[in-house]
Amino acid sequence: MKKAILSYALVLSLCFAYAGTAAAEAPAKFEPAASAEADMLYPIWKDGKYGFINGEGETIIEPVYDGYGQEPGNPPYVVDKAGGKQIYYDANGSRLFDCPINRCSYWSDGMVLFGEQIELENGKNAVRYGYLNEKGERVIQPVYHVASHFKEGMARVNMGKASGYIDKTGKLVIPYRFSSTSDFSEGLAAVKLAVDGLYGYIDKTGKLAIPARFADAAPFSDGAARVYVNGKYGYIDREGKYILKPQFTSAGPFSEGLAFVERNGKSFYINKKGEKVIASANVLAGGTFVHGLAPASPGQKYGFIDKTGKYVVKPSLEWADSFRGKLAKVYVRTKETRPSYDDWYIEGYINTRGKLVWMSE
Repeated sequence: MKKAILSYALVLSLCFAYAGTAAAEAPAKFEPAASAEADMLYPIWKDGKYGFINGEGETIIEPVYDGYGQEPGNPPYVVDKAGGKQIYYDANGSRLFDCPINRCSYWSDGMVLFGEQIELENGKNAVRYGYLNEKGERVIQPVYHVASHFKEGMARVNMGKASGYIDKTGKLVIPYRFSSTSDFSEGLAAVKLAVDGLYGYIDKTGKLAIPARFADAAPFSDGAARVYVNGKYGYIDREGKYILKPQFTSAGPFSEGLAFVERNGKSFYINKKGEKVIASANVLAGGTFVHGLAPASPGQKYGFIDKTGKYVVKPSLEWADSFRGKLAKVYVRTKETRPSYDDWYIEGYINTRGKLVWMSE
């Protein structure tokens, strides 16, 4: 009979990443923006401790914790190392439940992924994964070899090498038959078929809605998906028809009708007809549009542009991310002294009016 072994040091074995970090990441490529939500919370830090503010900059969870975990748009957890636990909160700052430290991951689609070390029938130990609900109750037992977070009511899981999808009851909706899978987005998920190694898209019944013919395929965003064929990126619609044939050396996701791309060494924003909408020497780097604004750079500094390409927030920032809900994360400036790479920038959040609502010091 299988027996669960409670362990507080599973972090090295878990298939999900521990999301609490003590340092900001170095400037990188812009990521697709999360959907805007009025009750989103944003991590803050002070003297090596972490808490959360709301979209107005009001402190909801005091910065007294040792770490945190959060998927943007979802409630967070904070880490209490002395108590050996992760504390889960809702968007109002109400405490929901605790989980032993490093045992559970962050909220996603109303579920929390957790791992547990199991003693198998052969006497060996192995980590298996299951899910908790919003009350911290086990609703799906830890039986999966590999598991991911829920998206659009479905989660990717593995039993052995092949991947399939389960629903929130733990029912296997799509059998284990793919060598590589991705999360559902706008009702479709990119999957890799073991037969030819190419990517296509399935719907939530497991039916191959778009045949596998791409070397790589990204999630759908704003009704379009970025695909990679013969060394170039293009875009398809939900029927698999090309909106724009592969022609770009790099390409971002569509958001609010626009995407930032590069072709022939030049970068610009296009619409879904492939027309250059923003093609300016003052926009050399660009992110996704949210609330009609996108982070952009003319060279050394970052600001925010509107859909005409005009800088409505002057490029005076060291770096800027796309808006997530009401706020966008920015690097305000570099510190006069640099104690370490991880402590190089003064960070903060701005609102859509360009007002700084919180700063790290």
